[in-house]
Amino acid sequence: MTLDLDSPEIYLKDPYRRAFEIVGEFVQDFRHGFKAGMSVELDLARLEKILSIGVGGSGIICDIVSQILGERGIYCEVLKDYRIRGGDWDLIMAVSHSGNTAEVLNVVLKLLDKNVKLLFITSDGILMRIGEKYRIPTVPVRGDAPPRYCLPSMLGASLGAFHKTGLIDLDFEYSELEEFQKKIRENIPARRNYAKRLAYKIAEGFPVVYAYEEVKYAGYRLKCQLNENAKIYCGFGELPEAFHNDIEALPDNALIILPRSFRESEELKLSIEAFSRLIGEDRVFSIRVDSRRRLGELLELIIFADYTSLYLSLLKGSDPLKLPRMDALKKRNMAYSMIVEEATRRIDDR
Repeated sequence: MTLDLDSPEIYLKDPYRRAFEIVGEFVQDFRHGFKAGMSVELDLARLEKILSIGVGGSGIICDIVSQILGERGIYCEVLKDYRIRGGDWDLIMAVSHSGNTAEVLNVVLKLLDKNVKLLFITSDGILMRIGEKYRIPTVPVRGDAPPRYCLPSMLGASLGAFHKTGLIDLDFEYSELEEFQKKIRENIPARRNYAKRLAYKIAEGFPVVYAYEEVKYAGYRLKCQLNENAKIYCGFGELPEAFHNDIEALPDNALIILPRSFRESEELKLSIEAFSRLIGEDRVFSIRVDSRRRLGELLELIIFADYTSLYLSLLKGSDPLKLPRMDALKKRNMAYSMIVEEATRRIDDR
């Protein structure tokens, strides 16, 4: 029997109670993060070339910031690796929610003795200690939730810091986000709650998210949230490239999920319509939100992704707060302990 997502009692027990509670604070967390970012002191004579470092739930912050800065003519590259390549950066932003991310720490350690300007976004850990020791501008973010749940706090912090430099403007209204979120919360029945209805559909098949440039990272966020919260595998492809290759291999039970933008080109619109007719319109699900502002649309799509993944976690009976395999991998991966030990030694020796 399929779980009824309209039953109030299913949201009263942990871990689901806690997960929905945190997601319900999305707008508040973004606001607090933005305020914290605005308070940081950045001494920047020029800012034309930026490197952002981060992986996982922190890495998508780098992706989004890179896209936003890129739309404003600032070159911003994202690094999701243990090693840095290239140089001559005006600023390097390191994002690690825990402050103990091995990939981020490994790069930061190599930069401490170089003449490069750094900015840290973190809640605690070794990165926070490095910031204190080396007097590196550090923006503190929410730390009492898993990293992926702290996206609004970390993204707000990053955008607040760059807003203070005059590089970006806030292209959204908090009230619009709050009104949108109300439409997909737990108390809204499935007949009026598209996030719930989409979760029901995903539970019946194999999800594949396709996204184009304007909404690429909202789509990737949905893919990752389905992985981590609902514990299901999800395909991901970028349009229009995906129309030229992987559609030949789509399984018969594939459910195509398409975040859509008010900025969508006519060419993409026609391509999506043709694709839908080809594989069956009953297997293609578009996600459209209310905002007609660039950042507002992105944030609403991310909110939608978060709720959809939590509804699906309920249907699948998975724990949306724990990541047992990831925790086990970190314990087995000697590279993690080696890098953390080196970082700790560098701090203690200074």
